[in-house]
Amino acid sequence: MTEGPEPFGKETAKAVQEVAKAANNAIDAAREIACFFNRVLGNPISDAVGIAIADPLRAIRTLSLDWYARRVDEILAKRNAKQTIGVPPRLALEILDAAQDETRDELRELWARLIANAMDANTRSNVRIEFVSILKQLNPLDALVLQRLSTVTDFTYPNNFAQGQHLDTNDAAMSFLYLFDLKCVQQAGDGSFQFKLSPRGVALLRAVSP
Repeated sequence: MTEGPEPFGKETAKAVQEVAKAANNAIDAAREIACFFNRVLGNPISDAVGIAIADPLRAIRTLSLDWYARRVDEILAKRNAKQTIGVPPRLALEILDAAQDETRDELRELWARLIANAMDANTRSNVRIEFVSILKQLNPLDALVLQRLSTVTDFTYPNNFAQGQHLDTNDAAMSFLYLFDLKCVQQAGDGSFQFKLSPRGVALLRAVSP
């Protein structure tokens, strides 16, 4: 008698194992996130394993927050921060809600620093809630321009700045105008097309300093 095909062949079994592995990883990450939320907020919360793993967006956010949990620990350990404190819930939830959807490495690093500084007793006063909405609007080039402007002590033309930093002049000019709209840079008082960091820009960089 000829045997029929196996109901579950090797390929099917392998696929099932991969799905199970992904689910286990997401559950492990969710547990880590529960601990992370506890440390950020300074208060116990319910176990995060209840996240609907079947929802792809939820799974992506779970893994994203897992990355933040590890990166924030690295930042705090590097500065030897001995005293961490709970972040006010409104601030903590706004930061984490915005940060978990960011996938660009340059900006994820800034969000991680903002979280770490909000948790550090020595730097928490640098973190203002309006910085959340500003970071959400930045592109990687804007963040780069903003950080490199911290080395410029006087007003500068975008073209001169771009040439000195090996950036595209048009892209740099657009970034300057965008940062001006966000009030992160200020224009020269004589009306010329020269800019430097504004008080808000200086404060934002202090809040995301490593």
